[in-house]
Amino acid sequence: MFAAGLRVSGSRPGPACPHRRSSSSHAAHRSATIQLGRPAAAAAQRRQRRQLSVRADAHQPPSTQQLPASLQKIVGAFQIVPDPMARYKQLLFYAAKLPAMKADDHVPDNKVEGCVSQVWVKPELREDGLVYWTADSDSQLTKGLAALLVLGLSGCTPQEILSVQPSFIELLGLKQSLTPSRNNGFLNMLLKMQRATLALAAAQAQ
Repeated sequence: MFAAGLRVSGSRPGPACPHRRSSSSHAAHRSATIQLGRPAAAAAQRRQRRQLSVRADAHQPPSTQQLPASLQKIVGAFQIVPDPMARYKQLLFYAAKLPAMKADDHVPDNKVEGCVSQVWVKPELREDGLVYWTADSDSQLTKGLAALLVLGLSGCTPQEILSVQPSFIELLGLKQSLTPSRNNGFLNMLLKMQRATLALAAAQAQ
């Protein structure tokens, strides 16, 4: 005997599973998802390229046009010398051209800290509003580096001196020829000169 209400035959098929999807509708959904995702992916790639470009620009040395005219000439003189050894000799040539510094100016206030050799730099802000420099060192190589800055930044306005980026040394092509300590010393010389320039400009404004 069969239980009441139980259909043995001719039963109706149950409802289709709500999570089941035909292969054609699934393919269409996947295609739409890919198409919708493409603009977002392209935008992300564009953002990444912009970020990489900004990072690359931040590490690039300045162009010679961004330097004071006197410093541009010195950079140009080094750039036409392809041989590193010849550049090194040219650096010693600039050391010989450095005007003598008074012995009285070899004082702690003028001394550059963080250099392997002893270095002194002294600014003078003249009535024409331009800054002129003297420097000295007990090392010929360091004296040559100081000469580049003295000859390149003398006769410049305070704004021109303060705008010089430390990475301009890469334009000289000397970075590979100098030890890390010499490179740091050159950077410290420039920073010392910029701090002294800022102090002169502030004193003049008072």
